[in-house]
Amino acid sequence: MGHVEDELREEIRINETLLRIGAVLAAELDLDRLVQRLTDEATALTRAQFGAFFFTVEGGSGEPLSRYTLSGVPRELTERLPHPRLTPLFSPTMRGEQVLRIDDVLEDPRYGKNPPYHGMPEGHLPVRSYLAVPVVSRCGKVLGALFFGHAEPGVFTERDERVVGGVASFAAVAIDNARLYKASEAARRQAEEAHRQAEAANRLKDEFLSLVSHELRTPLTAILGWTQVLSTRECDAETRARALAAIHRNVRAQIRIIDDLLDVSRIITGKLGLARRLTDLGDVLRSVLDVVRPAAEAKGIELDVTPERPSVRVCGDPDRLRQILWNLVANAIKFTPRGGRVGVEITREEGVVHMIVRDTGRGISPTFMPYVFDRFRQADSSASRSQGGLGLGLAIVRHLVEMHGGTVKAESAGADHGSTFTVTLPLPADARSGCCDGDGKTSDYRGEGPSRYAAAMEQAPRRNG
Repeated sequence: MGHVEDELREEIRINETLLRIGAVLAAELDLDRLVQRLTDEATALTRAQFGAFFFTVEGGSGEPLSRYTLSGVPRELTERLPHPRLTPLFSPTMRGEQVLRIDDVLEDPRYGKNPPYHGMPEGHLPVRSYLAVPVVSRCGKVLGALFFGHAEPGVFTERDERVVGGVASFAAVAIDNARLYKASEAARRQAEEAHRQAEAANRLKDEFLSLVSHELRTPLTAILGWTQVLSTRECDAETRARALAAIHRNVRAQIRIIDDLLDVSRIITGKLGLARRLTDLGDVLRSVLDVVRPAAEAKGIELDVTPERPSVRVCGDPDRLRQILWNLVANAIKFTPRGGRVGVEITREEGVVHMIVRDTGRGISPTFMPYVFDRFRQADSSASRSQGGLGLGLAIVRHLVEMHGGTVKAESAGADHGSTFTVTLPLPADARSGCCDGDGKTSDYRGEGPSRYAAAMEQAPRRNG
């Protein structure tokens, strides 16, 4: 009778222990802390000298990866050891096939049969008693396994096997819950980030619409003012000429804005094409400099070109290459103060050509640098900013450069330290092949010639009419 009562009390104690461990595991939603707590509790419960939990994570070779927890020994003692492989002793549990309890590993016929160690590697913790229990989810998926060892033989009993099996059942539910919680948290953060990005996009859209309205209204106001002057009073020849020049200048400024918007629309819809042919970058640069030089001279900006008369042939669309260079050089002039310097350099390396535009202007702040090539982004997007524009030029530059198979990068030491833009384009392997007008012409500004670029340089008249 006393023996039965002892067994009953032991059974009650085991159940209470399992319930306590189950409650502890169920309350933990951090997966790493959960598995460590599981390993600690089960190791203490079985009186093992050390315990471990290995996740079932398959690598390319089918071997379990190294994500695991340890209990009973410092992790440093095992860091130099090879990770357990799917040996006949290890793999059945990792596959969820069975609980494995061995009184003496050294006497087991499966031990010592596997190269390269034929037993335990040097420095391995001494193992005689061995207990391994799979942790299997409710849907039958093997989540991992618990392993326990002791240096003495015959330590683990049938009771230990049964108790750890109960712990493994609690652990499977807790691990599933922790993983679901982790996935839900990741989904929540992703949704919050998507919401934040949507709000930012809407804010940028509103700012852009406000900016477009301002940029379109400014030349329209000047045009309206001068047409009223011409229609309501007699004008001498000088006033009439001034009025017509202002109207013409502001119309061209509006054309520039609309052209940029159309280019961006074509980029977004994938309808922007190139008319490739062998093109001398020196000729492209000289045509751009002819347009921008008056603006540079008006601000007393020194405009240097290195080499003085460059000549490098690339396979590209000459009009789009002109657009790339014009955007970079015109920006440099626009943001460089009076008396500053703008330099343009064309250099060759093996297989590529670099077009480098440097200025001594206001520079680019580190916070804005990641967005410098983004559409509709400007360091100052307020309507009261000192410089006009829609913030599209550099975005168009990047797209056109990439369409030519090249790259563009911006560098700056910070505000008021100038900036450097480098365009890198591939050189044709054979000047006689691989370059043709095969991509189609989808843009409609080509007949305008330099007027497209000249219009954009007339910033000050566009502002004050």
